[in-house]
Amino acid sequence: MRLRNLFRPVYILGRIHYWLYQKRHPDHPWLTPQAIGWLETNLKPGGSGFEWGSGRSTLWFGKRLNALISIESNKDWFLQVSAQVNEAGLSHIKVRHLPLDHPEQDTYAFEYPQLPANAAAILEVPDASLDLIIVDGWYRPICTRAALPKLKPGGLLLIDNTDWLPREQWPVPLDWPLEHQSRNVLTQTSLWRKPRHS
Repeated sequence: MRLRNLFRPVYILGRIHYWLYQKRHPDHPWLTPQAIGWLETNLKPGGSGFEWGSGRSTLWFGKRLNALISIESNKDWFLQVSAQVNEAGLSHIKVRHLPLDHPEQDTYAFEYPQLPANAAAILEVPDASLDLIIVDGWYRPICTRAALPKLKPGGLLLIDNTDWLPREQWPVPLDWPLEHQSRNVLTQTSLWRKPRHS
């Protein structure tokens, strides 16, 4: 975030607007409000999902899916989210703690000599078995690449903070339709759909 943005009226108003939205919707994921609205309309109930980065999204998506695996690198956050999941009685949500193999500043590479365990967790899932994948943790470029074969045809790939990289650097095939993209002063959320043809 550039320091001068902190003093721009549009930025300040945007932060206030988003703060008020969060206050009114304390259970909503930290995604753009427009993306949440799109998901409320277009995400079919049921099915299975996989998420990198636990938090509010874990319970929110877990209440809409029949099965959800959530990967979290931070131990304290993992314990907090796990307790929330247990308290809500959502036994179909599996939260896993997988620490980072690299310092946080080194988790945006496009290649590693060995796939980090955090990203490799999705390899345990059969190909073409997931209806929704959420990329909102560390190792986002390689997590995205690992996720592609795991989605069913017609499945949704959600990546938050897609403004961090130019579109051509996200490893999403160009023939995957961009179903939704929206941004606010803090983030840009993008949703692609895996084509139904092989």
